[in-house]
Amino acid sequence: MNALQQLVADYLSDNPGESYSSIARRGGLPRQTVWAIAKRESSRQTPHPDTIDGLARGMNMPEARVRAAAGMAAGYPGAVSSTISSERGQLIAEALNELDEERLEILARRARFLLAEQRDEQGDS
Repeated sequence: MNALQQLVADYLSDNPGESYSSIARRGGLPRQTVWAIAKRESSRQTPHPDTIDGLARGMNMPEARVRAAAGMAAGYPGAVSSTISSERGQLIAEALNELDEERLEILARRARFLLAEQRDEQGDS
């Protein structure tokens, strides 16, 4: 199972009552397209950007997350998606793509504070 197939499978298992049809309907995609992405044996091509956008809408998740899974499935792991494997790390990466400028600045300030605090603690040891 490739990364995009796993993303769809995880979404369906985490959301009882959902189906390829419901994802397709919300995403404005043909049901057959969603099914093929989820079940096709292997694909070395990433889906069309409109399809990635539709999948993201259909599964109510950031487009960047679907795009990263599609790239990994096609054998093109992105720098962020391949190095950040924890759920927290992925959440932070998604925030970079989804938050507005004001919230990004708040996140950056908090990160600077936490890094400085950690450096101080390590210096005291």
